[in-house]
Amino acid sequence: MNRVEIKEFAKQKIKGNIWNLIWPLLVIGVLESIVSNIFAGSNTALFNIDASNFDINAIAEATQVSPVSYLINLLFSVINIAYIKYVLNFVRTGKLEFNDILNCLKEKWLNILLVSLISSVLIGIGFALFIVPGIILSLGLSMASIIVIDSDLGPIDVLKKSWEMMNGYKWNYFVFILSFLGWILLSPFTFFLLLIWLVPYMTVAEIIYYEKLKK
Repeated sequence: MNRVEIKEFAKQKIKGNIWNLIWPLLVIGVLESIVSNIFAGSNTALFNIDASNFDINAIAEATQVSPVSYLINLLFSVINIAYIKYVLNFVRTGKLEFNDILNCLKEKWLNILLVSLISSVLIGIGFALFIVPGIILSLGLSMASIIVIDSDLGPIDVLKKSWEMMNGYKWNYFVFILSFLGWILLSPFTFFLLLIWLVPYMTVAEIIYYEKLKK
């Protein structure tokens, strides 16, 4: 898998489309912050770079927050995964239709919810046992958030499909994700304004990675 080629293609793809790619996330982020402050009295991140919430921080936080906060995080993780459908269709067709998010939520919300829950539990158990199994599980299930909105598979089959697709590519994908670390570390020095470009860039690049992996 050529990481440089994928990232270059992603940069070309988002050129001239940054605002159209980022505004739904801004709306989702603002709504999440408002709902969290009203019902849970806690702040949540404006941007959810890993829309599936399959990251270590999310798992750690889930063990510390109140049940209400956890439910809110889970709800918006479902919405964030629906956003992937919006970007997936853009990568495939060049069109950006907000209805893609709404239709995805309408048709697949239960599957998305179950995939998020089961993945979180499995990865949480992996990290509880030891950090390496947790990382391996995270990598193996990393495509689940895209597969669930791109297929009619049930939750368990989605996870199995992700594991099969990532067979032999876990290390490659790990290095691919690490290749964005420099940009992530740079974002605080731009008062996080860099995220306006970085989040669409990373999301599009991940979907392109998925498309090549699928082939």
